[in-house]
Amino acid sequence: MNKSIVQKSLWIATIAIVVASILPNIAADYWLIDIFSNFKFQYLTLSIVLLISCFFLIKRRIVLLVLLSSAVLWNGYFIAPYYFQSNTTELPSHKKVKFTSINLHSSNSEKELVLQYITEDDPDVLILMEFTPTWQDALEPIMEAYPYRKLMPRNDNFGITVWSKYKMQGTADYFELNSKPSIIANLLIENISMSLIATHPIPPISQQTFENRNTHLSNILENRATYSDHLIIAGDFNTSSFSNHFRKLTRGDLKDSRLGFGLLPTWPANYLLFQTTLDHFLVSKNITVLERSTGKNIGSDHLPISLTVGIH
Repeated sequence: MNKSIVQKSLWIATIAIVVASILPNIAADYWLIDIFSNFKFQYLTLSIVLLISCFFLIKRRIVLLVLLSSAVLWNGYFIAPYYFQSNTTELPSHKKVKFTSINLHSSNSEKELVLQYITEDDPDVLILMEFTPTWQDALEPIMEAYPYRKLMPRNDNFGITVWSKYKMQGTADYFELNSKPSIIANLLIENISMSLIATHPIPPISQQTFENRNTHLSNILENRATYSDHLIIAGDFNTSSFSNHFRKLTRGDLKDSRLGFGLLPTWPANYLLFQTTLDHFLVSKNITVLERSTGKNIGSDHLPISLTVGIH
């Protein structure tokens, strides 16, 4: 291959990586730009590959090395805490509770696979999104294991339900925004009160839906004082951990449960190279995260996520 073509390609790729890495975090108010924030792990990997390539393919490489090093450091800044920052505290745990959240995918045909997964995973509290009447019928055999339930099936992608082995009162909330329901579940776990918000904002496929998603998430936090001191927010947020709009959610008393456990990407389930972190558990800082994981592919476009916490 012509050497000049290789060099030009490296320059183009470098500029593209640098722009895609940095622009979403300094110009985050446009939906199409914000989408690029979701793939920082991919940018980090490509930046390292390009950085190594420069040593062998480019003679006058100082500017390229500076640009690529900047991309590595920028993306690494967002990614490193998920591997090196501890998410646990030294507070005593009175009770361990396991939560599992699954975006079922409304058209997923793998009903038996989902049933098997939930049975083997055996969470104490189960959150299901894209919960349709068809899914309600399919999951009937395991429903009796969860005596406390709030079911809101729909025929679109925004049905939602919460099932619990612990005493629970669930109510629907639309956060003064639209007709897409979330569930506020007030749990009583060995005389300790906990609020769980199960939510599924709409995907940001236009400027209007982008702003709708952001307002949805912001409105949840505006009501923080009305929830229990022990709070978990769970669901498919349709934004990754790297977006400015997600990071705003952790400026108060909430933390990303992934910290210290790795990125644990969930979507798209069938395309490993493009996976990012759309499914989340945010927890209040008085809750100790004991375990955080993703599950196997169960036919959905999202992987399941599980969280085990210690309640103080």
